[in-house]
Amino acid sequence: MSTQHWDEQAFCEGYSRTWEISEEEVHYGWLAPGERQLQLIDLDLTNANVLDIGCGMGENLIALARQGANCHGIDISAYMLSQAREKAQRHAEVIEPIHFKQQDMRQTDFFPGVSFDLILSAYSLEYLASTQELKDLFYNLFKRLKPGGIFIFCFSHQLQHERHNTLLNHSSRMGEGTDFATMIYSFRDVVSTLSEVGYVIERVVEQGTRNPSKLSYEEGCAFPYHFHHGNNPCHPQFDALSNKAPHTVIYKVRKLDSHGLEQDRQLTFNYRKKQIKIWGQKRSVTESHPFSAAGQDFYAHQLAPKDAVVGLCEALAVTVTGDELKTVAETELAIDLEGSPATLRVAANSVQALVHERLVDAGLSPSYGRSTFAGQEELETGLYIKRIDPLYGQIDALFPRQRLGILVFINGEEPAHGTIGLEDISCTIGDHIQVMYIATQWGKAWRQGKRKRDDQQMDLF
Repeated sequence: MSTQHWDEQAFCEGYSRTWEISEEEVHYGWLAPGERQLQLIDLDLTNANVLDIGCGMGENLIALARQGANCHGIDISAYMLSQAREKAQRHAEVIEPIHFKQQDMRQTDFFPGVSFDLILSAYSLEYLASTQELKDLFYNLFKRLKPGGIFIFCFSHQLQHERHNTLLNHSSRMGEGTDFATMIYSFRDVVSTLSEVGYVIERVVEQGTRNPSKLSYEEGCAFPYHFHHGNNPCHPQFDALSNKAPHTVIYKVRKLDSHGLEQDRQLTFNYRKKQIKIWGQKRSVTESHPFSAAGQDFYAHQLAPKDAVVGLCEALAVTVTGDELKTVAETELAIDLEGSPATLRVAANSVQALVHERLVDAGLSPSYGRSTFAGQEELETGLYIKRIDPLYGQIDALFPRQRLGILVFINGEEPAHGTIGLEDISCTIGDHIQVMYIATQWGKAWRQGKRKRDDQQMDLF
């Protein structure tokens, strides 16, 4: 990835002298409607975790913080971040502190332990060096986005890409050096990659501006991203093409398994009515078997015949509170891995860390294994809970000759169908986490797309 001129103070100052950007409304394309008109952000921003990739001088984060969001921003430019911090400080009496970090967008270890309800990026992704880097970034951001969260990003439009570079080079380049040379992505590259990763594409918006060189400052102020008074950077020769084609394309996508929607939850209980809904299918409880283990009471529920799932037992249920979230980045877990003692360093606020600590606190002994699954470009591994003692012996006796497996549900869903390890999923206040033992009939498919396994304990993946 090239930093272009964003690491040069003179260049950044030239950019900020040219463009005036609102701190009250989220902007997308230049000289084009913003969030008030487009209404792309359809979630409650109160206490929502927001990330801006390439946040520049922080205007979008300030606008979102004014609506109660918990805001985070990264940028490769130290100078732009210094300006962002100064701008945010001016609003210190009305907004919570915004977390800024200087970092390359290709590295996703920023703000460890935080998962995001909303991720934004305005024009920044076109500074990547290849479509492969774009694919990798999409995949890594998927892991950092909460189920049900949205990712909104924009590029300069394919039909005006070269003209857009020309405009930027005229309006922003300072001194000697290479011109802007940003990436151009086809619709096919973007749409196919988003779908492969697991995002649901909800809206694609094309933005254009007619006769931009003729716009007055007052007319430009109708848009949140406009030029300073007397400093319109657009040339008349740009107008003809701008009148024919859009200059910006915006994508709004949502992470698969949007557990924010009640009807989409994969696991729901109503014990009073003895009903369970699992993977979209209503199931009836025919009998509940109470038993004790580690000084606690548990219930194993036998289900009426319908598919391969014949029984369930909730081993752990916890709703995340602020007191449980840690301020340190990592923690060290002493675990049983494939029958041998092991030490594992994970994000302190990962689901893995919280679940392990709560199980141990409850007097239960989890053991783990490593599962291999297909990642975006290559095979990856993730940690899974293989067995929980002494629950295993009790449940095995209640469901003899059945296959026993353990699944983890977050807010009623198995994240990304189990293709993300628990150590890669961050806890957020209010998340309801359930660790479930599931008994299934031998030799039958137990979940759509699940391959038959020979081992007695099914894993998360």
